[in-house]
Formats: sequence, C-alpha cells, structure tokens
Amino acid sequence: MSILPIYTFDHPVLRQETSQVEEDSAEIAGLIVSMFETMNNARGIGLAANQVGKSLALTVIDVSDFEGFEDQKPLVLINPVILGTHGESVFEEGCLSLPEIREDIVRPEKVGVKFHDASFKEVELEADQILARVIQHEIDHLHGKYFIDYLSPLKLSLLKGRLSRMHRGELEVDYPIAPPYVDVKQKKSRRPRLSRM
Repeated sequence: MSILPIYTFDHPVLRQETSQVEEDSAEIAGLIVSMFETMNNARGIGLAANQVGKSLALTVIDVSDFEGFEDQKPLVLINPVILGTHGESVFEEGCLSLPEIREDIVRPEKVGVKFHDASFKEVELEADQILARVIQHEIDHLHGKYFIDYLSPLKLSLLKGRLSRMHRGELEVDYPIAPPYVDVKQKKSRRPRLSRM
C-alpha cells in the first residue's frame, strides 16, 4: 500500500456528503491500510476517506498515544452514525486538512456510535473524552464539515488570511498534500473563492 496525499482547505471533496460503502471489498481493505499509513506518517489521530480524495463514509482512528487510551485498538468506522450524545467539553482541535490551525471547540463529552468495522461487522460503541471527540470530528468530515465551522463569525474572520493561503496551497507541512483545487470557471479571478461556512 502507500501513503496518500492529504486534501486541504477548501477542496470540493471535503465539502461534499460522502457516499455509503455498500460492501466489503479488496479495494476498501487496501484503502483502509493506506489511510492508516497516511495518518501515521502525518502524526494524526484520525483521518476520513474524503481527506485523501475518496468520497466514502469511512474513517480511521488511533488515539492510543493518549493517557488512559493506551489499550484502545485502532478503529475503522464504515458508514458511522451517531446514536446519541451527552454532556459538553472544550478541547483544542486541529486537522490534517487545516494544518497550522488549532482552536478550542465545544462538543458533547460522550457519544454513542454505530458503524461497520474493517470486517464489515456492525458494531455499537460508547466513547468519551478524546475518543468521543475524534469520532465526532471525523464523522463531521464525512458530512462535509470542518471543525472551524463551529467557530463564531468573528473568530472565523481572523483566520481568513491563513485560509486563503491554504486554499492557494501555500503550506509548509511534512506530509504529502494534494495540489490546490483550481475552479476552471474562476480561474480568471485572482482572488481565491472560499466556500461559505
């Protein structure tokens, strides 16, 4: 398998609703392996399929480096659905598709989720703390949502310059990224066209 380039703000694939994975296949199994390799190479703890250009409801997660989660095995969530949430917590989030941006985000503290695992077996899981947060962050990706979408308009406006540079591919990261998206219709315009958030 191989390390895949990660798509960054604001490629259309990251704003689209992903498609359900209909069945287990060698292609899906290979994609899962590549996603774990890609995530680990970028020192991430979660990666959604659309972050590597595949518009599929699939994400991989590994929070075993966090205190209290050392025994937590890496997770594969196929077609995940949140069943319920409880409580509230604030935590600084980052994202491999939004490098250099970290912000405090309010999310439910606990979450119940249903999904198919790597063997396409249906699983229900209750998670809290960092695992609950990563699950929610990654499922948001599958619905075309970034963590910065939770920010106030004021905080978001303060990020506009960085997001514009990111949109143009002006990034310094130590992992492969996909080329910046160029909208042929907007190519004549000098200013990048940012998606509404």
